[in-house]
Amino acid sequence: MNIEEKQKSEREIGFVVAAKNYLLTLEGLPGARLEDILYGENGKRALVISLRGKLVKAMLLDRGLVRPGDMFALREEKNFFSFGDHLFGKVVNALGEPIESDISFPEPNMPFVLEVEARGMGKRGKIHEQLVTGITMVDTLLPIAKGQRQLIHGPVRSGKTSFLGNVLASQKELDTVCIYAAIGRPATLLQPLAHFIYKESGNPKTIIVAAFSDEPTPMIAIAPSTAMHIAEHFALQGKSVLLIIDDFSVHAKYLREIALLAGRLPGRESYPGDIFYQHAHVIERAGKFSQKEGGGSITLLAVLETDIESYSDYIPTNLMAATDGHLFFSPELYAEGVYPPLREDQSVTRVGKNSQKFIQKQLATRILSILTEYRREREYSQFTAVTNERTKKILHQGELLYELLRQNTLENLPIFIQTTLLTLAFLPFLLNRDTQFLLRNKPLIIAALKKDHLFNDLKTAIQKDILLEEFIELAESKIPLLEKVCQQ
Repeated sequence: MNIEEKQKSEREIGFVVAAKNYLLTLEGLPGARLEDILYGENGKRALVISLRGKLVKAMLLDRGLVRPGDMFALREEKNFFSFGDHLFGKVVNALGEPIESDISFPEPNMPFVLEVEARGMGKRGKIHEQLVTGITMVDTLLPIAKGQRQLIHGPVRSGKTSFLGNVLASQKELDTVCIYAAIGRPATLLQPLAHFIYKESGNPKTIIVAAFSDEPTPMIAIAPSTAMHIAEHFALQGKSVLLIIDDFSVHAKYLREIALLAGRLPGRESYPGDIFYQHAHVIERAGKFSQKEGGGSITLLAVLETDIESYSDYIPTNLMAATDGHLFFSPELYAEGVYPPLREDQSVTRVGKNSQKFIQKQLATRILSILTEYRREREYSQFTAVTNERTKKILHQGELLYELLRQNTLENLPIFIQTTLLTLAFLPFLLNRDTQFLLRNKPLIIAALKKDHLFNDLKTAIQKDILLEEFIELAESKIPLLEKVCQQ
């Protein structure tokens, strides 16, 4: 940019009067507004966060040192971000810029906006469509609806990352725009996940917003808002968007650092007093939107990594209050090789059931009831050597159901197969056989359900509002077909 172009693009200039790490205090810039971007002589950028009298406070977005006397300027720029389909398959930073230096984006087409008011009820639509993940435990027992805000909660090494990768891969054929925001993660941890997402079997229609742990704190702080801004861009086009923000516990720590450095009065656990507002302000922007708003949806999976298996910590309780339910991942199940390592008795979905078929709702209710009874009877049976026939049946049926709910890591099952498999746990076909029979024949049954057109009437029945007992009778009529494909 030559001198004349620079003078035309710059409105005002200000000078740094104080600098505390990445927090700057500037004098001048009378026309500055919140969220304006300031540009320094050395190419550094700063985000305006506060206006107090003649002073402007800003956060430095780039690496490096700023000293008192350094000059920053405002520019007449209507657009800042470059949003569009060219983002697919790319890794961008919190300013929407490509991480790889050899990639260039088209001209900016969206303004720099972080603080957006969540759309009100009048601009939202009814949540009625299911986000199918291909994971039986989730789709049947703990469903997620398009537009739902679901918390993914669990300690370190509890299987959350592999679950999220599989959910992203499952959307490959469903025309869902996927956005994964990595907040404060080391680059070494993101690389294998990015490789998994973008490989041939993954989902190329995914955008990764990366705020690495070695980046300036302000970049990490604004990353969730940038990811949500990208999601809203596609939702306004009527598309279904899946947004994963991983994770909010790390984000909260960076917000705490900024607040303490700025001298703000700390609240509980030294977090800023408005930490709930800052997180809820982003989370509430997700949802299902009305046709006037494009008819799209933003489904948010808000990830939270905890140090211990506790729901009572400050940040977890805040996020549970701001979301529509939570999925709890267990490190014990993950260590045992169980997938998904979900504890269904400690997980909740509040609006997801509104998106299920009638048969799914009935099946989920009955299965959850049986699993609750199974866990109780299993605890009682540890204290006695004698069990009656009813207890033996409950224990056996519970073991069958848990085995049917388990999947291979990359296995993606349609709703029809999920429902049919779980229904078999109510038939003599499995009840009169041991669990080893199921272990041997489960892959064969799944293959038969996928290929054989003789099971199509089961698929049709699931789309109708029939009673579970009727579906069980229909499934029982298919037992001779299943017997042929199973090993004895």
